[in-house]
Amino acid sequence: MADRGNVETLVVLQPISVDTASPDRVGMLVIANGLLVAVLVRLDAPEHERRGAWYMEVRLGRLAKVRPPVFETLEDATRWVRKRFRENAS
Repeated sequence: MADRGNVETLVVLQPISVDTASPDRVGMLVIANGLLVAVLVRLDAPEHERRGAWYMEVRLGRLAKVRPPVFETLEDATRWVRKRFRENAS
């Protein structure tokens, strides 16, 4: 049987608008290996200290109980998701 630890998680981001009841509406569905695992929202409201960063508004499945940081870029968020999946695979 092949070692699954060497298989990289495929993370796909799909743009979506999110009703957050605030100016933060630009969102991304986070799909890992074909499963919806999170929803990211860009922090656009003027009161945000890290305006333009990405907040993980919703976490599902194996990410549900993990407390993620606020991400500076979408690439940072994808790397973080891949790392969580790699850790859970071992």
